[in-house]
Amino acid sequence: MSMHAGALFISFDAVAVSGITVEALKTAKSLEPKGVTCYLDLGYDIKVDKGNFNKPYEEENALYRNVFTLVRVEDVDTLPHYSAAFIEQVNEVLIRQRKAVSEQERQRLLEAVNESAQALAVRMVQLWQRLNIRYLIVENGTLPENIIYTRALYLAIDIHGARQGLGNFVIWRDHDLMWNSEQGALKYGPEPYPHAVKPVPSPYITYVTLNQHLKHKLEAWCDQAVQVQVRKNTYDFGGQRSGRSLRPQLDIRDSDLLIARTTRIIEQKRQDRDIHLVARLNRLFAEAGSQRKVYLVIAGDPQEQPAYFQQLQALAVQLQVEPFIKFIGSLPHADLCHAPEAIRIEDLYHACDLVSFLTSWGYDSYGNPVGEAISHQRCYITTAYEYYQEVYGQYGFEAPVMAVSQEADGLPDEAFVRAVYQLLNDPPRRQAIAQKNFALGQRTLSNNLIAMLDFNAAGGTMREQVFVSVVLPVYNESDRIDAVLRSLYQQQTHNGLMTHASYELIIVDNNSTDDSVAKVEAFKAEHPSLDIHVIRETTQGVSSARKCGMDYAAIRSRARDLALGTHRRHYIASADADCTVDSYWLHALIEKMMAEQADLGTCNYYYDPAAFAERPNLFNEIQKTLRCRGMSFSLFGGFPDGKGFAVERELYERVGGIEIFYQLDQGRFVEHLSDDWDFGIRVIAWGGKPVYAHGSRVEINSRRVDTLLDEVITGNAYGRDGIIVMKDVRPGQQRGPGFCDTSAEQSRQAWDYSIKDYVPKNIVLPVLLNPQWLLEREEIRAFFHGPVADRLYERIAQIEHETRVIDFKPIHAYKTPAYRLYFEFRDELFSALRRAVGDDIGYPPPLPACFEGVAPEDFSRFAYYFCEDRESGEAHNYFANGGVF
Repeated sequence: MSMHAGALFISFDAVAVSGITVEALKTAKSLEPKGVTCYLDLGYDIKVDKGNFNKPYEEENALYRNVFTLVRVEDVDTLPHYSAAFIEQVNEVLIRQRKAVSEQERQRLLEAVNESAQALAVRMVQLWQRLNIRYLIVENGTLPENIIYTRALYLAIDIHGARQGLGNFVIWRDHDLMWNSEQGALKYGPEPYPHAVKPVPSPYITYVTLNQHLKHKLEAWCDQAVQVQVRKNTYDFGGQRSGRSLRPQLDIRDSDLLIARTTRIIEQKRQDRDIHLVARLNRLFAEAGSQRKVYLVIAGDPQEQPAYFQQLQALAVQLQVEPFIKFIGSLPHADLCHAPEAIRIEDLYHACDLVSFLTSWGYDSYGNPVGEAISHQRCYITTAYEYYQEVYGQYGFEAPVMAVSQEADGLPDEAFVRAVYQLLNDPPRRQAIAQKNFALGQRTLSNNLIAMLDFNAAGGTMREQVFVSVVLPVYNESDRIDAVLRSLYQQQTHNGLMTHASYELIIVDNNSTDDSVAKVEAFKAEHPSLDIHVIRETTQGVSSARKCGMDYAAIRSRARDLALGTHRRHYIASADADCTVDSYWLHALIEKMMAEQADLGTCNYYYDPAAFAERPNLFNEIQKTLRCRGMSFSLFGGFPDGKGFAVERELYERVGGIEIFYQLDQGRFVEHLSDDWDFGIRVIAWGGKPVYAHGSRVEINSRRVDTLLDEVITGNAYGRDGIIVMKDVRPGQQRGPGFCDTSAEQSRQAWDYSIKDYVPKNIVLPVLLNPQWLLEREEIRAFFHGPVADRLYERIAQIEHETRVIDFKPIHAYKTPAYRLYFEFRDELFSALRRAVGDDIGYPPPLPACFEGVAPEDFSRFAYYFCEDRESGEAHNYFANGGVF
């Protein structure tokens, strides 16, 4: 038996090198430093249509020798019924349903499948025990290539997990599913795929796919019995890239331009578009009197679809660009290339000026060449294929994008060709775009699959080290409470970090008059595995309710430690009865805080795109705001919001917990509703470390926007003149204006208020509280640009001296200086945002009209008067007073 823990990767692709084996290799390289021995099963005995069934490993061993030991279940031909002919018969009868048989014959076939799967599962378990497998990564196992093997896997996982006492040790990752793979040929039969093996609920398995669309379809196909995580593919953003120039080998001059195409040569990939593009680009250069030529270098196997390859060759001849189209065959990644003289994929990226991915609308679910281009600091061009916006576009990556759709999936138009031509003629712009995309990619595309596996040195005792209290204020939430409680109850985890034994729910009833509390009590009775406490706060207001629950959690935690004579790290988390949390919300949040030794953890927010299906303009403005938020929280750590954050108990107590402030509203003292925000300021000012957990996701209920759209557009969704008020956003019987899309002018106005609210709080305030960051933290200096960071640091010191402010911790002491710095540095701030988030962030909204008559030399002085004018509340109203999206 192996002395080291083993990780086994099983590919359903059945070829020596494929996209998913490359992904497996990247993941395995992350496991090497953790002392895990990695094994790979290429799936030769799973899939029969690649011609490798029962083929022994030969050159494949040398191919993977630096990372994997290749293994497989031996002697599969001795298993009952298990042969290439039988597997093909199962496919023809049960999956593709191309061969009609009697019902009696169908039942005999199903019985044989079960008998074979059970025998195979026994062999699998024997292999896994011998290799001491502690981690299993199944690649594309849901595809019904071989339902015998899939059924055997599920049986073996249950047996091995139980025998070894393992927790969540399997990642089942589907890059492709039946509904987006070779639909034209109906390779996997017609929907609803009656004999394909559906994912099953299992304490051992985490299901993963590449985008939200596939997640939702897979969950729906399984009747919501499983929850699927979205994890991106792996890209290396270490920045240490090496490559050789292959231009001399290809007879391409350094002055010429090279477009790389690194995908399979098959019809769905549409390399014909690239050939047309090269023909038109060369014509444009010639018309401009330039001697430069544009070359297309295509890396892929020409023999995969020989007829299509011949069509491409004929097209190059027809368009008179044959000398400029270079087919160089499949290229290995550096990690799989052991011949020093061989061309590697990294060499092609090193040599090229652009990477192309002009794929068809419906083919790809991901688009690895785009991610590879970004991580290699190369510009790319792409089509707006079906999943481009979700995988890349929403994050603000910059590139010429060819418009395609299911109905219009043709050749590049003149506008797209011109955009590519202009980019090729502008090297400084290419460099700036590549650097911006690389920085964005570091934040949004770096691998997070490995984070799903726990390598804590304590080995299975993490749940004994940590405990979490989740505080949920509730006021008349009968319509939503069941869904919210389910989302909090159904939290998933890895290796026992967040089980029902390691977190509790504290429900704070804030004077509800409906049946909310009765529903909570019923839920508690039906779910005894999770501790649920119901307490009451009679002072009306979410701030008081949150404070009541957090204080209660801190007191209980300290008493529990004293009674047990232990000291566990205790976190207090805040949730919102208006929002549901994703299944790994708590795990991702606490794991991030523990890994970074942080005191304060903030979450990632999103809206359900389906709620805005008929409101694309409004959704676009919301997404821009959330992109900005993700960027700034990643950079600075962010500030808490009651919808989802956590704080370490000892620091919570040290700063005095949540503090309740009051304001005057129409002659009455009412709670000030920024308790969460002001609490975060105090924690950070006390030296607490904030972190942003991007994988900890909270879905915001769209009713906030639905009900208050008019107020959102006019910037007073939460009050005016400095008075922040809580509004009841629960929709009534009538659909309000929020169900209409915004016009172009309304969208602009909503965005202006949103960005004005965002920048002082999320860009200025972090450095106002920690000005030393402007000098000490390279990533923050890079964001602002060094000279701007230096000027900002000096200006903060001047404002502190001018106003005799000791610090900016007290409630709202930060507002006037943050607003002043916004006005004085607004151009530089928006320039930084455009670089980091995207050009669509635009430029600063117009200044208040009162500045029209102010001379430039007096601007800073009058900005102070404007921001300090508490009586009129003009500054609060200009900056949107409390948030928009």
